[in-house]
Amino acid sequence: MRVISRKRLKEFWENRKDDPEVAERYLTAWLRVARNVDWANFGSLKQTFRTADQVGNCVVFDVGNNRYRLIGWVNYTRGNIYVLKVMDHTEYDKKRWPEECGCHKPPPKRRR
Repeated sequence: MRVISRKRLKEFWENRKDDPEVAERYLTAWLRVARNVDWANFGSLKQTFRTADQVGNCVVFDVGNNRYRLIGWVNYTRGNIYVLKVMDHTEYDKKRWPEECGCHKPPPKRRR
């Protein structure tokens, strides 16, 4: 899979005050796995990331043994994962992310 964008991951770990090295290690490990798979559907994604959940059109990945949440949109046909948001558990629990990420809106239309 092609991960778009690594920049959001890097911004997250660089802005961590308490544990930037830990966040970098866990997110880099997630990135390494995600780049080396080819999922046909959510079922095959679930075989790789057993704790992932589908929320509307988004996939919520547990990263770092439940320390962080990565919200992404997966285009299985094109082989892309769009990183929409990365957050710690406290921010995730505020439950603002589904609206911020557009998880319950239709996926973007394909450009011609």
